[in-house]
Amino acid sequence: MLAHEPGAPQLFVDDHLIERSRGLRRTLHRPVKDGGGLEPVIALGDEYGDLGATLEANGTIVWDPRLERWVMFALALASARRGPDRARLYRFTSRDGIAWTKGADGRPEQIVFDLTDPRTGASATGIDLFACHYDASEERHPYRGWLYNWGGPLEGVYFVRSADGRTWERGRRVVAAESRWLVQDGRVLHGPGDVTIFSPDLSRGRHLALLKFFSPRPVEHRSRLRSRAFMWVEHLDEPIDLDQIDRVDLVPPAAEVDGDRPHDEYYASTAWRYGEMWLGGLKIWHRDGDYPHSAAGCAFLKLASSRDGLCWEKVPFAGEDGVPEVWIPNGEEGGGGGRADGGYLTEFSQGPLRIGDELVHYYGCSSLGKNHPAATRLTGGGIYRARLRLDGFVSVDAGTIETPALTLPGGGLRVNAVGPVTVELVGAAGETLGTSRVDGDSVRHAVRLPAPEGAARLRFAVEPGGRLYSFTAG
Repeated sequence: MLAHEPGAPQLFVDDHLIERSRGLRRTLHRPVKDGGGLEPVIALGDEYGDLGATLEANGTIVWDPRLERWVMFALALASARRGPDRARLYRFTSRDGIAWTKGADGRPEQIVFDLTDPRTGASATGIDLFACHYDASEERHPYRGWLYNWGGPLEGVYFVRSADGRTWERGRRVVAAESRWLVQDGRVLHGPGDVTIFSPDLSRGRHLALLKFFSPRPVEHRSRLRSRAFMWVEHLDEPIDLDQIDRVDLVPPAAEVDGDRPHDEYYASTAWRYGEMWLGGLKIWHRDGDYPHSAAGCAFLKLASSRDGLCWEKVPFAGEDGVPEVWIPNGEEGGGGGRADGGYLTEFSQGPLRIGDELVHYYGCSSLGKNHPAATRLTGGGIYRARLRLDGFVSVDAGTIETPALTLPGGGLRVNAVGPVTVELVGAAGETLGTSRVDGDSVRHAVRLPAPEGAARLRFAVEPGGRLYSFTAG
């Protein structure tokens, strides 16, 4: 018997809520790109002068209640440049989450970190991925995050904090680079590496660390087996115990199997709570292999899900075009005169923003991927916006499904669907206790069913033309 939090949307992205089914068909829905991904909504100007560069979503978007604004931190990269100024972190702000300005007044606002080690006087050679969150319980320094620093024996992830999101302090190193080695299923993997971030789970007083592992040398198809490991962390500012990781959860097969292709690597991932479960983007980078949705040397997104934050699965369903697993594809590489999202895709750590009844998903992408000379690789593009229906990740498009026995809290039942969909309340002996029909399109159809005594099942029948996205009890 399953118990649910009142008001939490229940999705069908996995089989957790399906005890039995007949004629079931599901579709993975891609966020619809504003302008078709042909033009970024935020891009670099002359921040690097004439040097080719791009703006990446290797950062975070937070809501600052003191400013009453959304605040975006995005990483700029000039891959042809060497030294500490190769990557920079910039700050952007927005009142509504749609219209953005550089800094607070339209001028570029770079976040500068002191990378000097106070004990040795040595300095890191530069920054890389950044992730943060706004913790209102931390009155003095509500901005708290992790920053990856390059640089010899001091390389790794460092704790950073800020009172206002503009001036940051770098604290201690919490993760030493490549300090954990494992042999798993005949593969040697070590990490963590540069693409290591976290996701807050503050209602439970913890954080989910998402760590990059990889092979120390190329294996089949020149793959470095870039992989993803997960663990819980109580305090962002304390060194984490990597011995807790006894298995890397997501490791690419370097073969044509289970929706993967031989060149696919799991270069990065994100995680965000959605109701009672976790969802996240899984970035697929492929050095070789030209796909209809992504050119060789580029990266696109799949969608992954987890019920506990530690064990993840790719969402396997096909999209409306019949291609399985692809959630955010690349556009044409180099398209739109270097403005289109055809290259190396990046993702902010926090997931989609809920604005009204839409999920607004920001992502970064260069126009050219990594298989180009230094002067042009990872250049062009910027930050893009795509939109998805509330709870609209996966729909049930046909068939009948029946849930396990549920403890349904009071307050009624709401269904996110396009009718016609029939909803039945089913008793312990399989008897029908009540029936309701949903017609039309709404993210919150009110469904009238009798209040069950004890646990009961829900049975949904999706008729031709219908789509079922989620249900919410209480």
